[in-house]
Amino acid sequence: MYCEWDTKQSFDEWHDALCVQLGYPKIGYNQATGLPDENAQKTVAYTEPFEIESKWVAWVDDQYADNLQVTDLRRPQPERFL
Repeated sequence: MYCEWDTKQSFDEWHDALCVQLGYPKIGYNQATGLPDENAQKTVAYTEPFEIESKWVAWVDDQYADNLQVTDLRRPQPERFL
């Protein structure tokens, strides 16, 4: 589901706390083998927000969306996808 925050700071505070809870950064994996690879880039973020209509919006799995504001805001789709 998409959730919204009024400020980037409020998103960052929520996101930083969730990343600690989930144990980020997570070890990277070799794209070819799917096995853990300590030389691969680590996953450092759970989700990435975008700004729309003066709100910050990001995709959040249901299990992490407690007390968050669900939103209908979405990124505008390029005309070629409409």
